[in-house]
Amino acid sequence: MRNLFINRLKYNISTSVGSKFGADIEFDRGLNIVYGPNSLGKTSIIIGMLYTLGLEKSFGIFKSAQNPFKPEFYDSIEGEKISQSYVQLEISNGNKIISIARSIIGKTNVVGIKDCKIRDFNDTKKIDYYVASGDGVSTKGGLQHFLYEFLDIPFLEVPTYDGGISKLYLENLTPLFFVEQRAGWSQIQSMQVTRYGIRDVRRVAFEYLMGLDRFESHLIEIRKKEIQEKIRRKKAVLNDREEEVIVGINGEKDEDVLLVNRNDIGKTSVHDGLNYLEKKYNRELQNLENLNQNDGGDKDESKGLRQKLRRLDYQLRKSVDRANKLNSEIDGYINYIERIHINKAKNKQLKKIENLALSLNINTCPVCESELKLEEEGVCKLCHSELKRKISSPDQNLAFLEDEEKSFKEVLKSKKLELKKVRVSIADQKAKLKDVEETIEHSINTYSDSNRSKVRLKVLELDDIREEMKRYRWASRKWQELEYFREELAELESEKKTIEGKLKDLKYTKRDLEILKSIVDNFRNNVRGLDLFRSKEYLINQIKIDENDNYTPYLDSYDIYNIVSSSDNVRIILSYYLSLLQTSVKKEKDKNIRFPNLLIFDEPKQQNLDNKTLKKFISLIEKISENKSQIILTTYSHVEKEKSLFKKYICHEMVDSNDYLLKRID
Repeated sequence: MRNLFINRLKYNISTSVGSKFGADIEFDRGLNIVYGPNSLGKTSIIIGMLYTLGLEKSFGIFKSAQNPFKPEFYDSIEGEKISQSYVQLEISNGNKIISIARSIIGKTNVVGIKDCKIRDFNDTKKIDYYVASGDGVSTKGGLQHFLYEFLDIPFLEVPTYDGGISKLYLENLTPLFFVEQRAGWSQIQSMQVTRYGIRDVRRVAFEYLMGLDRFESHLIEIRKKEIQEKIRRKKAVLNDREEEVIVGINGEKDEDVLLVNRNDIGKTSVHDGLNYLEKKYNRELQNLENLNQNDGGDKDESKGLRQKLRRLDYQLRKSVDRANKLNSEIDGYINYIERIHINKAKNKQLKKIENLALSLNINTCPVCESELKLEEEGVCKLCHSELKRKISSPDQNLAFLEDEEKSFKEVLKSKKLELKKVRVSIADQKAKLKDVEETIEHSINTYSDSNRSKVRLKVLELDDIREEMKRYRWASRKWQELEYFREELAELESEKKTIEGKLKDLKYTKRDLEILKSIVDNFRNNVRGLDLFRSKEYLINQIKIDENDNYTPYLDSYDIYNIVSSSDNVRIILSYYLSLLQTSVKKEKDKNIRFPNLLIFDEPKQQNLDNKTLKKFISLIEKISENKSQIILTTYSHVEKEKSLFKKYICHEMVDSNDYLLKRID
């Protein structure tokens, strides 16, 4: 399908005294000219189309509070206050017709859609509602998601400059088939929306709409970013866990091998170190058994002292850890209380400012000169900006901060008391530990029997070896468990390398070159048809269109825009956009091309374009099958006889300077 054809646009406006105003414009396939003097509402027809499609960002509208329409559409008309205002748009994809309705005042962030023509919109048929702006517009219940499905084109994600991803929204595609009246004629895609941070958005939008296989590079780039993020996260987890093991045995890492540095055997792997300790333990155990044959007793006493020593050491480490955690918590509470003091000072200043404003009796906003409404829900007191949430007053903030400060001070007090208790416990545990150590030392040194002394020393040595073996076994097991992380990282690194190779080798396919050649050929023919470059054929034949200048026309030897006049610049833009449509229509069977076969031009004559050139442009349009495309153009000529140049294609006309678009309806 991929066609986007405008069938009908209808404005519906009601006033508080019961009057009704509106406008109703119908469009056909092929060329449609909206004709009339300036300031009567030609551009409002274009605005209505794009606004109903949720594309107001194409006019530079980014805040929901901003309204793209003139006041007679949402404020008052002929001195009467407007109570209801909405616009309806009937569109077709070539097979299916739907009608969309969107409010201009009131709840403007949703649209209603029916599978019918506008004339049948008010029947009993069910209406479906979709989010037109803000959060959710790209999800299943959003208008953009619906329109992508309606046009039967994929809603894809592309890389951003900050390393993330973003949807390629419809407003990113619109600048390739819509030229806005003011800034739109300055350059190709001048109204491109860059707020999403999409990398090379002009190039991306072109490659997507014209169905170039090279667009795949952007999708591959996203996969590369996903892999890089997975690698980063897995490396962070792996490093943390490896560090835990390394610190636990005072070791180090060489490649993926865990090493320990021992005084007795030097640097070795933890596996070899464990084998060494096991052999040493068995050897010393045999020596102990030999000594024990001559040792008469005190084994139980020695064992009890060693167990007590280990228990006290464990308790001490736990207490020290608790003290460290309490210190961190206390620092956090102190910092938070300091921030509360800063916020209290700020709110006191705000209170002074608020009191000053009241004492000066300010009734209007110094920015927009609108009347201030003191208690208007969700609206700023000073400039009527729409607020996402209600802002608390300085008094409310101060009360909250006072209460919060009191709570945190009480918690801080209890934490400091707990820390004192822990420190006392640490001191007591250190004293007990020292006492047990001295007892063991005394027992060893005061045995009269040297053999019994040797037994005790050997037991202590075996205890040390056994504890070290336990740590080595733990470290070896933990290190081995991390092997699956390393394998996953190796697979991701391999995939990343493969993708980088694809990106490096990705060139235009044969199909891409055919599409680009068609665009260039059409552009050159259009340039000739509009008498550009003063018929310098050698210049025309040198024109290129490729990724080097975001797929806009350029010359290697000259700046193409510096060898033409300001009106010639408009001719270049017209020739370019028409060449995209011509290529799309010519390659209608290519399902990967997503160009909507629609062009919308808002008043090119305001950029010094003469009627003679406009007539030549219409002649170029007439060569395109009108059933396969649609062009909507707004224009006017003060010379009455020149109207005959356009009369055949005029779909709506304002006949004089008082014939405004919106009419009173009886």
